[in-house]
Amino acid sequence: MRDPTFDDDHGKRNKDYELRACTWNVRSLNWEGATAQLVDVLVKTKADITAVQEMRWTGQGQRRVGPCDIYYSGHIKESRFGVGFVVGERLRRRVLSFTAVNARLATIRIKARFFNISLICAHAPTEEKDDVTKDAFYECLERTYVRCPRHDVKIVLGDFNARVGKEGIFGTTVGKFSLHDETSPNGLRLIDFAGARNVVICSTRFQHKKIHQATWLSPDRKTTNQIDHVVIDGRHVSSVLDVRTLRGPNIDSDHYLDAAKIRTRLCAAKNARKQSQGRFDVEKLQSQQTAERFSTRLALLLSESTHQELGIRELWDGISNSLRTAATETIGFRKVQKNSWYDEECRVAAERKQAAYLATLRSTTTRAGWDRYRELKREARRICRQKKKEAEMREYEQLDKLADRGNARKFYEKMRRLTEGFKTGAYSCRTLQGDLVTNAQSILKLWREHFSNLLNGSERTTPGEGESDSPIDDDGADVPLPDHEEVRIAIARLKNNKAAGADGLPAELFKHGGEELIRSMHQL
Repeated sequence: MRDPTFDDDHGKRNKDYELRACTWNVRSLNWEGATAQLVDVLVKTKADITAVQEMRWTGQGQRRVGPCDIYYSGHIKESRFGVGFVVGERLRRRVLSFTAVNARLATIRIKARFFNISLICAHAPTEEKDDVTKDAFYECLERTYVRCPRHDVKIVLGDFNARVGKEGIFGTTVGKFSLHDETSPNGLRLIDFAGARNVVICSTRFQHKKIHQATWLSPDRKTTNQIDHVVIDGRHVSSVLDVRTLRGPNIDSDHYLDAAKIRTRLCAAKNARKQSQGRFDVEKLQSQQTAERFSTRLALLLSESTHQELGIRELWDGISNSLRTAATETIGFRKVQKNSWYDEECRVAAERKQAAYLATLRSTTTRAGWDRYRELKREARRICRQKKKEAEMREYEQLDKLADRGNARKFYEKMRRLTEGFKTGAYSCRTLQGDLVTNAQSILKLWREHFSNLLNGSERTTPGEGESDSPIDDDGADVPLPDHEEVRIAIARLKNNKAAGADGLPAELFKHGGEELIRSMHQL
């Protein structure tokens, strides 16, 4: 049998009209290197968006890992359950909002051309759970589904722990090509939900080999089940072109990746985030030679741009551009390394493990093949643990050096980062209802409303109410213009290590600019 490949598209894929939405129960992402390996696998699989179950992350938020954005919703304190979405590079700028419902449900909304797409990631209780837990889950799923905008394409995908049979009494709600003959109790609950909301279980509508229908493999490797499903509202059921299992991708889980090919039209990413300008490495200015080289280069640029009579706007543009050019050429930008411990050696170990896993999918696989895969899996995780520990030791050594040098600011900054652990980036904003908004225009609107209520009050007073505005009297006194020495003193009093403004120019650049910069600022 031919080894399964990652990028099996079954024909030419029209990237403008097809969306690959996947679901995968990864069992856990709490081991070292799991997130990086997951992103590498999904990028190779060309998955546009993947619903992930059992992440076992705590809290809610967003992470950026490589070319993907990960949105997650987990338990508050315990590392159990947890669902989320891994959004690929193609869709990361088209995410409108993300709603973390609980540790078993989460919703994300994607901007498309004619109909926006609402996807719900679900992780249903197993058959062994009591009816109260199952009823609570499906009631919450009903409420989450109803909250989705009416005209959106609504897709529910995830691990339902439900076997859907071929009884033929459920009409168009269930397809004819299920892996199972009889429906389990959890399957009946899923069918009841689908029938009540006029949605279709698309996982059973397409004919494939049994190995491409099964989504779960038992520990003894003898039993397979189709318990992960893709469900879509009946109005857009014809948009689903195919649903099948991909056995090649591997994240050390007993579930296979379930992929759906959906026909849709995505809109242009008009609200793309602007590339943020890097921060200048102002610590290099502590070197006398670097500071002199910077001031000399800046003086040359300022003499060329401010030697003639200019307006205020043109004069400031010349000064800021000269500062930016001189800083870029002499000190450069700060280099930020993220997850630097996951290096090429970790990737090679993961590739060896992947090759052994693909060998186990062949029909001629023996017990020795599985033992080989388990051995390489342990080896890959051992290498990742070792690399992470070495990176932590390097961090501790840097802390000792900072303490010896008396650099308290850097010492406490690094100590705070190591002790507080990971924090999500400021790429999103929450509404009053708790929804995570990622669209740039929506974020600006939320901040506008926040500051409007903060500064003006929640209820604006009508004209004539409240205190009257008192006029400002002009006493007619002449205020002398600042002289050259006052400008020098004002620049010298600027504080270091403060965030730069919208122009991206920190105070250290002005303080090391030299006499020519002071002359230009006085002229301004």
